[in-house]
Amino acid sequence: MTITDDFIAKSKYSDLGRYCVTAFVKSVADGLAPGSSLLDAGAGECAYKGLFRHCDYKAADMAIGDSTWNYDHLDYKAPLDNLPIPDASFDAVLCTQVLEHLQKPLECVKEMYRVLKPGGRLFLTVPMAQDEHQTPYDYFRYTSYGLKYLCTAAGFSEVSVVPMGGMFLRWAYELPRALRMFPKARNSGVSGIRLAGVFLYPLRVALGLVIPVCQAMLLFLDRFDTVRNDPWGWELTARK
Repeated sequence: MTITDDFIAKSKYSDLGRYCVTAFVKSVADGLAPGSSLLDAGAGECAYKGLFRHCDYKAADMAIGDSTWNYDHLDYKAPLDNLPIPDASFDAVLCTQVLEHLQKPLECVKEMYRVLKPGGRLFLTVPMAQDEHQTPYDYFRYTSYGLKYLCTAAGFSEVSVVPMGGMFLRWAYELPRALRMFPKARNSGVSGIRLAGVFLYPLRVALGLVIPVCQAMLLFLDRFDTVRNDPWGWELTARK
């Protein structure tokens, strides 16, 4: 299966947010019994399909979020608020980093509820602090209370929302983004040197070495944030 953005391969320090999401998805996969039916709602390139080899995995997406992605592996190319799937079809629904891209989040969560079997589980992640991405399809950021509202309004019970780390983890996630502000030393696609990029290159290299050390320190400090109301994002589980 060919994909252009391998979520599972992302390292802890290069993309801490995605690393946390992947850890959550791995725990979901480990907890599902062999043969369980799973819908990956908003699956994109189906980057997590390999973790669910023991399940009956199906994927749905609008296939418009990222022009560089390969959407050929989808089972359903459809909006998540109008899935072409019969009622009570799946044991579990997985929805990672998708809800912020949906114009009708409540309608979409209701559809996830509809396609779940009675007793089925929803596993969902969203960011609370992240830059705009996959624009212009980026509409919302969620608090834990907003997530609980959406899921209870859709009919779910046993709704549990857990922060992905605390404030220090969020800072550790933000640090590598500083490198994006530096101009490249060479223009993309054309010949020619960018003087600003060349001049600042040593600083960029130095920061590239220092940032992982700072991230490690922040991740150590994260254990002392016991309030955890300012995380990078949230993990949610709920039951139909």
